[in-house]
Amino acid sequence: MDSLHEILAKIKPNVVLAEPVGSCTDLFATIYAPLRKYYRDEISLSPFLVLVDASTILNYNQKFNLILPRAPLGFLISWQIKEADIIGINKLDLVGDSQLTEVKNLLSDINQEAELFLLSARTGYNLDELTKILMEREHHTRSSVDVDYDMYGTAEIELGWFNGSWKVTSENNIRPEEFVTEMMTETARRIESKGGQVIHLKLNFSTMEGSAKASLINLEQGIGFTNKLSSSKAMDIIMNVRAKLDPDGITECVLETLKTVALRHKVEYSDWFAKSFRPSFPKPYYRLPRT
Repeated sequence: MDSLHEILAKIKPNVVLAEPVGSCTDLFATIYAPLRKYYRDEISLSPFLVLVDASTILNYNQKFNLILPRAPLGFLISWQIKEADIIGINKLDLVGDSQLTEVKNLLSDINQEAELFLLSARTGYNLDELTKILMEREHHTRSSVDVDYDMYGTAEIELGWFNGSWKVTSENNIRPEEFVTEMMTETARRIESKGGQVIHLKLNFSTMEGSAKASLINLEQGIGFTNKLSSSKAMDIIMNVRAKLDPDGITECVLETLKTVALRHKVEYSDWFAKSFRPSFPKPYYRLPRT
């Protein structure tokens, strides 16, 4: 396997954009610090950006007390915010002025050093300015966040992960957006009925016309679609769920929902594939105290 030095020499990238899994933390110590120590001459690090959902962060704070957390998931979210050089407050289009003020105050209390940056990925507000900042500024040396790995590992284990795919077919036309909406909302309701909590639910669906993606963070916010597809007699579906529930429980929720929705829409499903698991305990190869 090529080393990173060899890969950089071969590809010669101008920009490398890396997005960690949503439950990752301690990225200063395990990613930024090693890159700066061993690849200082090849790589210039941009400010570390953490995106926060303005429409949900207050609910998480109410549940976990992110300033003085006690539960593992509360610590995980708090550590993520503390690592940021820049906190991107996203979904600005979904909150009012008073709620936004609460969000800004909360984030400043958690991370006094970070720059707060307002944006909306949906409307495009401030995206050009954020891109300019990330391209022109550099990350300044900082101490890594003090992360308790026993607590971190416990938080990861609390979140089950489901990946699945299947095909639906019908003699009549299937209305993709309608089918997907019911599939996602009813899966989320089943998870909540078992005492679970959806962290994210994403679904890719495709027909002969093309493909689209739908995402759900919570039932109150509803489902967001990248685009719409016309009715079709067949549709391929790929679904990813991250939820605070045991993996088998998530699989059961998805499968029971699929059976119910398929019957309601008079469609057949086939080629069912599902894999659910809990993430393994985090064990970084490198962990350095300063970036």
